[in-house]
Amino acid sequence: MPSSQETAYPRLKSSLSAKELAAIYTPSPEELMLSGQVTRSQASRLGFLVLLKTFQRLGYAVPMADVPVTITRHIAMAAGLPPRPDAWSAYDASTSRKRHLTVIRQYLNLQVFGQTARQRMNEVMADAARTKHDLVDLINVSIEELVRQRFELPAFSTLLKASRQARNQVTQALYQQVVSSLIQEERRQVNQLFEAEAATHTTPWQRLKQDSGRSTLTHLQVLIDRLKWLSSLRLEKAVLQSIPDSKRRHFAAEAQTLGASEMKELPVGKRYTLAITLLNQQYARVLDDLAEMFIKQIQHLHHRSKAALAQYRVEQQPNTDGLIATLRDLVLAYQTEGDIPQRFAAISTVVGEHSQALLDQCEAHLTYQGNNHFPLFQKFYKSHRATLFRLLELLPLRSSTQDDSLIEAVAFIQSQRAGRSSWVATVKKEVTGTSEEQAVPLLDLSWIEGKWWFLVTGQRHRTPYPSQVHRRHFEACVFSQVRLELKSGDLYIEGSDAYGDYYSQLITWEDYQASVADYGQLVNLPVEGQAFVNHVQQWLELQTQTTDQAFPANTEVEYKKDRLVIHRRKPQPPKGLAKLKALVSERLTPVNLLDVLTDTELWLHWTRSFKPISGYDAKLKQPTARYLATTFCYGCNIGPSQTARSLSEFDRRQLADIHHRHIDDLKLHSAIEVVINAYNRFALPAHWGTGKHASVDGTQWDVYEQNLLAEYHIRYGGYGGIGYYHVSDTYIALFSHFIPCGVFEAVYLLDGLLKNTSNIQPDIIHGDTHAQSTTVFGLSYLLGITLMPRIRSWQDLKFYRSEPTTRCTHIDNLFSDSVNWNLIKTHLPDMLRVTLSIKAGKITASTILRKLGTNSSKNKLYQAFQELGYAIRTGFLLRYIHDADLRTVIQTATNKSESFNGFLKWLAFGGEGVIATNDRDEQRKLVKYNHLVANCLIFYNVFELSRILHELIQEGVKIEPETIAALSPYWTQHINRFGRYSLDMDRCPPPIDFGIPVVSQKSSNQ
Repeated sequence: MPSSQETAYPRLKSSLSAKELAAIYTPSPEELMLSGQVTRSQASRLGFLVLLKTFQRLGYAVPMADVPVTITRHIAMAAGLPPRPDAWSAYDASTSRKRHLTVIRQYLNLQVFGQTARQRMNEVMADAARTKHDLVDLINVSIEELVRQRFELPAFSTLLKASRQARNQVTQALYQQVVSSLIQEERRQVNQLFEAEAATHTTPWQRLKQDSGRSTLTHLQVLIDRLKWLSSLRLEKAVLQSIPDSKRRHFAAEAQTLGASEMKELPVGKRYTLAITLLNQQYARVLDDLAEMFIKQIQHLHHRSKAALAQYRVEQQPNTDGLIATLRDLVLAYQTEGDIPQRFAAISTVVGEHSQALLDQCEAHLTYQGNNHFPLFQKFYKSHRATLFRLLELLPLRSSTQDDSLIEAVAFIQSQRAGRSSWVATVKKEVTGTSEEQAVPLLDLSWIEGKWWFLVTGQRHRTPYPSQVHRRHFEACVFSQVRLELKSGDLYIEGSDAYGDYYSQLITWEDYQASVADYGQLVNLPVEGQAFVNHVQQWLELQTQTTDQAFPANTEVEYKKDRLVIHRRKPQPPKGLAKLKALVSERLTPVNLLDVLTDTELWLHWTRSFKPISGYDAKLKQPTARYLATTFCYGCNIGPSQTARSLSEFDRRQLADIHHRHIDDLKLHSAIEVVINAYNRFALPAHWGTGKHASVDGTQWDVYEQNLLAEYHIRYGGYGGIGYYHVSDTYIALFSHFIPCGVFEAVYLLDGLLKNTSNIQPDIIHGDTHAQSTTVFGLSYLLGITLMPRIRSWQDLKFYRSEPTTRCTHIDNLFSDSVNWNLIKTHLPDMLRVTLSIKAGKITASTILRKLGTNSSKNKLYQAFQELGYAIRTGFLLRYIHDADLRTVIQTATNKSESFNGFLKWLAFGGEGVIATNDRDEQRKLVKYNHLVANCLIFYNVFELSRILHELIQEGVKIEPETIAALSPYWTQHINRFGRYSLDMDRCPPPIDFGIPVVSQKSSNQ
């Protein structure tokens, strides 16, 4: 059951600053005059004013006894009245209070919460319950509507009861719709999922919830069989399409937590609804996994072909040397003195009888010119051919554009699969035997890449149209192109999530037209094509001229051998930093990690984010203690068995049950944001940053090799996945992902900022080379996010002029091209539609960037984003050259991310640093757990640092702001990670004073 703290239901704060008291609870002259008109005694007047000001703040009346003393005293002082605590209970029970409430409602223009308000509340909740499942969301929607309609808010218990009734009514109606849509045979089919099979002694339900293995040919074959099995079970019901995505995701998530026996015990309607939504979700997920495996397998074949080409070149080096020697001898023979017959005789002497052999060697060498490994692809493709064709039969491939040429090529190779001839006709002769006979092309082959063309057609040139294609080379070419177009989004898989039609996920053009003008004002960008181009062009020109004019005075930048070099500043630690660190280290109180989690929970109550995934109340003894133990267990990667041995209060099954049934990604993120919001109230982090900057970086997590997220990563070494974190410049981590090693990290850069709903909202993002690309620069700009990465070898990147005729005095040789502004102008509406779709939550930035990360001649959207990215990246690089302070900010931010990665890994001390589960969802949760534990320790450390710094100030130690700015909350020396633990819920941590001074008074005033 949610508490009022989890909702928008207004509450009185127990601790208020003098500024807050003055701004919120000081009666106005008009209010003082009103109180004099409706009251006679001083006690009654004070009661009226307290009731008025709290009603103003909350929207409902509270008893005087529940109002914090600080508020009552402030109002009494402002009104010149004596505080009378002894009279408060009498006032609450008096008829005067009832009369005063009537006056206050009239003064505030509020209607009493009666039948009309209740009816409106129920209507709003019922409407919201159709798309939302969490009671908190339903309560917040109703509060917003009651406030808008100027109704007094009811008691929180009234809102809670109404929200539960609304959700239950909507959910039961959905269950009934699903049941009514099923025929008897379909019901029998669903029920069969929960019965154990005689051969395996396991249920199909258990098999349904299994995760895919890693990307191998064997696992691909297994996954194809799984897709066939799911296709036979999947029930495509129209009623499911009418259920909102959020509801379907919730039903599927709840189904994942239940075993077969538990599903059988559910009411019929709920059982069928949960089962069918999970079946459909798993079907879509298998399509995603098959696409992912297909892409990786084709990519692996290309890697093997490239390696084979490198080996071939080594083996053929003697022949190549011989050809070069022959060429030298031919040139020398041609240069001999004499007439043409004599020269030809000399050349003939060199060639001798080996002319055909030399030609064959040349042809063989030219086959691989330009490092063309495609001829060797066939060697490795043969073992995969049968499996790839099986996959084609099952995958519902569709074209996202009007160009169906590749879809037709797929159908063609399927029709010719059983043929034995090496060459297959690509033309059909019509009106044969007459003068009008003509050859009609069966396929559009214009999409074939240049290096494939000769292998596939046997022709060096594109014209005339080839009459035949080499069957096996054409198959390999088609499979390779399918891989590219799935990645770029030119092809999609119907029914898939990650590889579905992303165009269908965008907002409609009608919605775009209705919202684009307001969005332009929000991000301060023109939304008309020419105006936008002028805006960006002028900005780029300004950056260019500013950097060029300041270049002679820029002593940290110089040319060395025609290459621009930036000299790094040597950071100087502030005076007194070492002494301050020593003083802090001496005073840090040793504490074990579980006590840190307990103290932060007693302060912040972050475990209130956890509850049964079903959405109903937890029926647990000591739920908070169990949530803490589970967070410790998984956040430190200890595992339930080892934790149960170190923490005797709970056994392994209790911890695993909480983990599976009460905690998911969203709940962990909610708990993380509770800690972030409280952390943001401390005074100390403001000395480290403004909260407007954040940095991203990834760190490898070792995992077993048996799942799709596990890959070998050359950058990190070894098999694993990447924990990708967004870290504020105030050191707290805002968001975390767990992503495959093989993916380009920059794809996930924007997701963390857009999904971050905490009180810390950065709009400038830093990272390393892997955190940027031209398309990321372009999309970030339209989203109102400033991308400022630290790019290795930035000198090798192209700089783009704002105009082809633009010239610079000092840095002109940096530029090598100009921006295609016409492409940006033409496709700005398409780019803004994508941007608005991301903002509206219709599609994630990572989904778009995965598509825009692959070059496609068909995809003009990719090309437009790339051109915009060229302009924005060039402008940033020019600033980077010109502004030494900016370079320091970027370096500092990225250093914080790297330090946070080390801090995280120190906390994940269990399991030898290996994530011991092969389930991808579980791996993502473990990364979130670890993030939560890290943030709790950061919060605890800032509390301790604030306390110690304040003590030092009280003792006369002078502490300067620049010294504090060099500190960090990533302290670990006082933390005990090992040994036996005891969960002490009776701990009494000292109260938090968020505004406690941490610098000397004189420095603070300055």
